[in-house]
This record gives sequence, structure tokens and C-alpha cells, in this order.
Amino acid sequence: MKVFFDTNVYVAESLLGESAEAMISATVAASWRIFISAHVLEEIHHVLIDDLGFSPRLARLTRERCSRRAIQVEGLPSRHEVPKDPADSPILQAALRAGADYLVTNDQHLLELDPCEGLRILSMTGYYELLKKEGLIG
Repeated sequence: MKVFFDTNVYVAESLLGESAEAMISATVAASWRIFISAHVLEEIHHVLIDDLGFSPRLARLTRERCSRRAIQVEGLPSRHEVPKDPADSPILQAALRAGADYLVTNDQHLLELDPCEGLRILSMTGYYELLKKEGLIG
């Protein structure tokens, strides 16, 4: 399986820990491939520092951790757009470019597009439940 996690999953892992961390760890343990884009890495930095007021060090460490366990892919401009929030289009495009089976996000504008050309778009809760159903998480 191929999984693309949206920025909000990585921010949740960095700040909230348990459930987001368990999902990502279970994905790694299952040998499912995780994909990320430069856009997501930049958003992690921006959200942690500019929006939430955390240190540049935390943002850098989070970005490095995300980069280590993921394959970087770029979403090339394409016809795939998020009509209600064009700023989310690079995330959708990168997930499609990666050939991901799942895009995991809590962004409502992306969730409304499920499914998109074979890409399942799941909330963090939905993905957690999928991992439980597959016996990958307790």
C-alpha cells in the first residue's frame, strides 16, 4: 500500500502524539510506503512556527523525521484541483502523482473529494479504523 499523509497528520503527531504517532508507526511497520512532498514539508514548518508559535528547532526536527521515513514526490500542476480550497490542490496532486492508495487528512475540502481517480481520501479516524481492521494497530 502507498499512503500520503497531509500536513495536519504530521502536525498532530508532533504535538498530540499518541494516535497520530501510532498510525504512522503502524504504517511503517506494515512496510506500506509513505510519500511526502516539498509542499507538505514547507507547510509543516509554516504551521508549527508561524501559526502555532513553536520553535524553529521543533519544526526542523519534525521535518527531518518526516523526510526520513517517506519518499519525496512532487505534485506537478495538473487538472486535479480542490474547487473549494485551491491551496489544497498541491496535496491532492502529489498524492495522485505518488500513485497513493490513501490520502490521510482532516481537511474537509479534501475529504469531500473521496474517492478521486482510485485514491481513497480518509480522515485520520477513518485511517486509524482501517489499520485496526487490517490488524495493524491495537
